[in-house]
Amino acid sequence: MHSTLSFSRATTVPTTNYAFHSQSPINLRFCGLRREAFGISILTRSSSGRVRLSTRGRSKRISASTGNNGTPPKSFDYDLIIIGAGVGGHGAALHAVEKGLKTAIIEGDVVGGTCVNRGCVPSKALLAVSGRMRELQSEHHMKALGLQVSAAGYDRQGVAGHANNIASKIRSNLTNSMKALGVDILTGFGTIVGPQKVKYGKVGFTDNVVTAKDIIIATGSVPFVPKGIEVDGKTVITSDHALKLEFVPDWIAIVGSGYIGLEFSDVYTALGSEVTFIEALDQLMPGFDPEISKLAQRVLINPRKIDYHTGVFATKITPARDGKPVIIELTDAKTKEHKDTLEVDAALIATGRAPFTNGLGLENINVVTQRGFVPVDERMRVIDANGNLVPHLYCIGDANGKMMLAHAASAQGISVVEQVTGRDHVLNHLSVPAACFTHPEISMVGLTEPQAREKAVKEGFEISVAKTSFKANTKALAENEGEGLAKLIYRPDNGEILGVHIFGLHAADLIHEASNAIALGTRIQDIKFAVHAHPTLSEVLDELFKSAKVKAPASTSSPISEPVAA
Repeated sequence: MHSTLSFSRATTVPTTNYAFHSQSPINLRFCGLRREAFGISILTRSSSGRVRLSTRGRSKRISASTGNNGTPPKSFDYDLIIIGAGVGGHGAALHAVEKGLKTAIIEGDVVGGTCVNRGCVPSKALLAVSGRMRELQSEHHMKALGLQVSAAGYDRQGVAGHANNIASKIRSNLTNSMKALGVDILTGFGTIVGPQKVKYGKVGFTDNVVTAKDIIIATGSVPFVPKGIEVDGKTVITSDHALKLEFVPDWIAIVGSGYIGLEFSDVYTALGSEVTFIEALDQLMPGFDPEISKLAQRVLINPRKIDYHTGVFATKITPARDGKPVIIELTDAKTKEHKDTLEVDAALIATGRAPFTNGLGLENINVVTQRGFVPVDERMRVIDANGNLVPHLYCIGDANGKMMLAHAASAQGISVVEQVTGRDHVLNHLSVPAACFTHPEISMVGLTEPQAREKAVKEGFEISVAKTSFKANTKALAENEGEGLAKLIYRPDNGEILGVHIFGLHAADLIHEASNAIALGTRIQDIKFAVHAHPTLSEVLDELFKSAKVKAPASTSSPISEPVAA
């Protein structure tokens, strides 16, 4: 998630309202596995010494798409301009400098964007507090460890201050890192005015026009609020407001049970609130692997002060006023008939995010958004209204909708920089991991079991599933945190990893071994030879891969332990 300014109209809808991933299986497969470049790649060197790449035989032709917007400039102020200084823009900028590009980044709000200021970072600060509160409040857990702790309490203002301070610190670090490396930070809202031309400036001040050989759009997203919901920022709030923790309601309704809703349910219940989920689909956590969802519901929802309504829309939400509570009208998702009315102290709208692409000047280069998302190919190159590639223009992160995760945006930005400096690169989105930082955590990479089975039917192969429990892991038992499951979905014929899903202690850290294996094309029969320290949680993955039954032999290049001399 990247930097945002404001969102004047809710003209777009998120890819899915209440799912964890903001991406359907079809779109994920469209991104494709890493593969060789199409056709023949030819490297040429310009008079300035820069390496350029041209590729024959690509599926889309490049069109200038200039119309009446002028011609590209002959010389440039910068090699690369990035519109948006969120995690994606920051990652692209740092990689561009490393590659020797003269780089500028345009930011109209604050460096760090949504992730640092209104998303990942402050939410993890709140979750760190909720995790400790939950542990201290568990008398059974403490007694099992032989510990005695007096009643736990918290200072709301101190908790909110912790979240704000960490966001401020990381924002400062991002800014300093770019300045130290020579990235020019241009303040103001960026608008594309023509091929390789961008204007920027603050409201009420004269705009500046700069040119660049290549431009990356990295403007991110904003919370999506469905029609009929009135947000007052106090009793009816989005995640942006909730992160400020201005008050802890006795009873809060959370609309949407994806990762945002789940994480906030963890925070609010740990701090003493009762939670009611409102989910449009027939089951909670619809974007997760079904088996993981079932286990997570048993651990994260059923034992806590949480109830839920599924298969319903919150068609109207009225903020608390004049002594009246927040009023929520529920409508059956299938029949569209009124089903119930709730009265609560507060409501959190966690229905996904919408791309922030209004005012970018896309009409000046003949680009039309799709539900607000900028259309791109697998190399993040922007596609115009005629289906042609817009030269030297890319879009990364939430604004293109391929995978609405901060680290995915950063990876896309790095991939783009690789391309503009002469090395063709296609990001394998199926290797990008995701995590939900509840207690315990949930993490995943690749396909869910239903997605994998659908793919297997279409492409004509078999899949197998392997599982391991945290209850068999020494380190988890030592921590008295044996509740957890790791699940591997794979092809038994060749050992290809299709997906890995983990629910348990530090699941967000454990997923990367599987993620890297998918990215590098490592097969199960080879990764079985990897050595893990004992006793560690990583052995959950070690046992998982070892339990898989693969028909293909290990490659001849697999590492073999050599005898140690006495």
